[in-house]
Amino acid sequence: MVALLSALTGSFAVATPASAAACDLYGSGRVTGGYYATYTCDGMGLVDGYGSTLTDANLEALRLYQTYLTYGDDCSGYGLGPVTGGHAVTLSCSRKGFASGYGSSLTDAAIEARLLVELYGATRQDCDSYGTGPVPGGYSVTLSCSPGGFVSGRGSTLTAAAQLARLSASLG
Repeated sequence: MVALLSALTGSFAVATPASAAACDLYGSGRVTGGYYATYTCDGMGLVDGYGSTLTDANLEALRLYQTYLTYGDDCSGYGLGPVTGGHAVTLSCSRKGFASGYGSSLTDAAIEARLLVELYGATRQDCDSYGTGPVPGGYSVTLSCSPGGFVSGRGSTLTAAAQLARLSASLG
């Protein structure tokens, strides 16, 4: 019946083969504080994402690819480690250079690092985590920004302090 209608109306749908995915999972495993996921992505090569859970690590790797598609900055996980109140994640990027983020969890640190890359891509405000420490009632995070100098945020958690510092930098 569909063939008869297509023949009578002159419209034919040509079947096209499915295209390959832009990213394919290359591997994953455990790291201090969580997991990593490595993807091979079109135009980027390998990209590593970190997270407190395997799901978060996969999401962060794919979000780094999305950042590449949006801003053209090829970033991948470079390093991680513990800091007072949580974790630090460092990304290595083709345009921005290094971006380090802090968070109460490995996922939060990875997100903060990626958001510093996105801040750079959107505004050219080049900020990187400079230091963290305890303060009465919580934590302080200091960013070093160009232009802008040092910007600090204080919050009851390391993640909140990092978010406040990044927001303050984006407003300046």
